[in-house]
Amino acid sequence: MALTGRDIDRLIGVHPTLVTAITEILDAMAAAGHPMFVVQGVRTVAQQQALYARGRTTPPIGSKFIVTMKDGVTHRSNHQPHADGYGHAVDCAFSGVVNPFGDQMPWEDYGKRVEAAGLIWGGRWSHPHDSPHAELV
Repeated sequence: MALTGRDIDRLIGVHPTLVTAITEILDAMAAAGHPMFVVQGVRTVAQQQALYARGRTTPPIGSKFIVTMKDGVTHRSNHQPHADGYGHAVDCAFSGVVNPFGDQMPWEDYGKRVEAAGLIWGGRWSHPHDSPHAELV
């Protein structure tokens, strides 16, 4: 499975090493019968601040009250460009399902592939638990 145009657009500005790894991971997940898509790559300060506000000063997203611990200014997200000019994180979700972020999705399979590629998987974090998240070490 090749990345869609939407996936490619969402990977603009993401570190090339991460783009290569995520492409291979999504191809492997599709081959295993679990197609996925790129939700987000690089975030602006404003986008990060809006996510930080979710569950704090604005309504939560679904049942997920706190979306991120990074405010985008004092504590920058790895989705934001680093000194090298690239974002170092990507979020992915499952295609063709009612709840692409649902707990019933094969996140462990995705996570194992993320870790096997030498990346950090947010599904190992306790707070906030972030199964869609993959980032450079």
